[in-house]
Parts: sequence; structure tokens; C-alpha cells
Amino acid sequence: MNWLKPWQQKREQATPPPAQSQPAEIAWIPADKNPWSVPLLDVRPITLHMLSTTKDPQCAINSNSFIGDDGTGFIGITPSSTRIINPGLRFHIDRILADGALFIPRQMEHKWAIYQLHGKILFIRSWLRQPVAVAEIKTESNWAEILTLQGTLTADDEDPAFTIRVLDYLLHTHALELSFPVPLPHGMEKDPHKAAMWCFHHFGNLANYATPYLFPSTIPEEPLRTISHLHMAAASGGVERAAALMGSRMPADLPGKDTLTPLHWSLMRDDMSMLMFFLSRGISIDTRSSEGATPLMLVVQERNLTKANFLLDHGADVNATDLRGFTALHRAAELGELTIVRLLLGRGAIRQPEAQGHTPGSLAQKGGHRNIVELLAE
Repeated sequence: MNWLKPWQQKREQATPPPAQSQPAEIAWIPADKNPWSVPLLDVRPITLHMLSTTKDPQCAINSNSFIGDDGTGFIGITPSSTRIINPGLRFHIDRILADGALFIPRQMEHKWAIYQLHGKILFIRSWLRQPVAVAEIKTESNWAEILTLQGTLTADDEDPAFTIRVLDYLLHTHALELSFPVPLPHGMEKDPHKAAMWCFHHFGNLANYATPYLFPSTIPEEPLRTISHLHMAAASGGVERAAALMGSRMPADLPGKDTLTPLHWSLMRDDMSMLMFFLSRGISIDTRSSEGATPLMLVVQERNLTKANFLLDHGADVNATDLRGFTALHRAAELGELTIVRLLLGRGAIRQPEAQGHTPGSLAQKGGHRNIVELLAE
């Protein structure tokens, strides 16, 4: 099964094309062969195979400096461009759009950092650690609307309509981790290799396809979510900061960008102090991710017997099911974790619950874990 793993980003990178000894061929994908119904350039032979290099060591330092950065140091820094446009783009949100990171670069081939702070979205070129555009947003009734955008995203003289297309692209691909074509400047498609290099320069290895053609952009079903400041506090052990954030009515059960809640994130730590803090504030030990996964399911998926014991000792529901109907026992059986299977059974796990045609026994059988199959059949 394709279980959601803790701390794993949602994006699944497109499979790189096979390595080529000849210069990469940037091919066109016909309009009737892709979801956007316009001709697309497949720029992956460039964007997924190139590595970013720089002679300026500070650029390399900058590009890798965002892990753990809550973005507050960028508040009040304005873009060099004073141009203001009205994008009018709308996106779903889940109750609120919490202060935090919409996208954090984790390698030099990620060219952007994006934060939502105090009702503004900051678009930061990661190599420079410099905001180049700031959007003002309005949120209400599970919607966020981008009212204005100050700055530019690819060039000082870019057309406002093109800026809006790039903005839409960044939110689809970086914030929501969805596949979406890079908008190309007019005429660049005449030189596909140049177009692919332009995509890599501006968007790194998150650019897979590109097009100069306009197409209707529908509002994604997925809501915009951040790695909130409460998630960051949970991972770092910041009890005082977590208490202050909860005191300001930050929902402690709000799923983050990876669909997990701050309580799930507290399990990243070796100690259980942050988990106990959340439990002391009345947060359920069976709080759910957007997919319905409980903390117990996640630590089982991580093969962590110690944390599974701890959660069960503190009242975790051993038979809780996710939105697809799978339990912690399904996960342990498929992984071949005999010790964890025994633990779950000893704590009252139902032996053969069925979900989407699978039982723990059938998953163990498929994985060749005969000792678990026999144990479950007893």
C-alpha cells in the first residue's frame, strides 16, 4: 500500500527521462495528450538533470538556509519593484491560512521560498534571500483571495498578465505541490533548449512542462496549507512558543502542508515532552491527519516500537481506522514488523479488519511475511 509516511513531503517528483549521451531533446507534447489541452514542452531532460552551481559561496549558503526558518525575519522587507497589480486569484483553505511556510527550499535546485505571514504571501528568491514580490490576501469562509501583488517574479519588465500566470504556477507547484505548466514568455518556444534553460534558471527541478499558450486555470480542490509556526514549535520543542500560539487561538488540530497536525509533528522528537504538552492542553492522542491517520499509525509506519508503546500506554485507539479503513495493524503486517504486530494484538487489535479488500493477513501474505500470517490466523 502507498502509506503516508510521517515528515514526507507530498510531492512525487516526475520520473526523470533516461540519461542521454547526446544533447537533450526538448520534445512537444500535443494538446490532446495532456490535461491542459495546449501544446506543452517537456523540459525535464534539462530541469531534472542539471545541477545548480555558483561561484558565490553566499548564494549556496542562502539557498540552504531556510530549514527551520519561520520567515519572520522577512516581515517589513519590501520588493525593489513598486509595481502593484490585482491578480484576483482564489484558492481553497482549511479554516484558516496559518502563519508559516508555504514552501521551503531544501536544495539549490529549489529556487524559491514562500511564506504566509500576517495576511501577506512573501515570494523570496532563495539564492538571494530577497523578497521579490509580496501579495496581500483576504481570507474568509474557507477561501483565500489574492487582492494585490507588489513586485515582479521573473523580470522587472514582465507583463502584468504574465506575472499573474507565474504567480498561479508558483502556488500550484510549490505551495500545493501539483503538476502545472510553467508559463513561457512569448516567442521563447521557438528555441526549446533556451526555453528549458530559462525554466531551470527560474524554477529549478520543479519545472517539468512549459507552454507559451493560455489555458483555463481552475481552482484546485486541495486547500492551501502552511507548515505553521505551531508545527515548527512542535518539532523544535518550543513549549512556550506553542503555548503562546495556542493562546492566540491557533487551532492545534490544524493539518499542515503535509496533512499532519502539530501533535503528529511532536513525534519527530526523541523525547515526548511536546506530545505531553499537547495532551495536557486537551488535544486528542488520536488526532487525525487530513487522510485520517492517527499518531499511532504513523509511528507504526516508522517501525518505532518504543513510541507505539508510549502512545498505547496513553490511550491511543489501537483499532482506529483512517479514511480508507486501514488500521495500524494493516501497516505493521505489511511491513513485516512481527514485534509490533504482537504488541497491537496484545493491546486488543482486531485481527482481520478488512479495508478496500485487504486484511492485515492478506497484506502480510503478499509481502511474504509467513510468521505474521500464521500469528494472525491463530
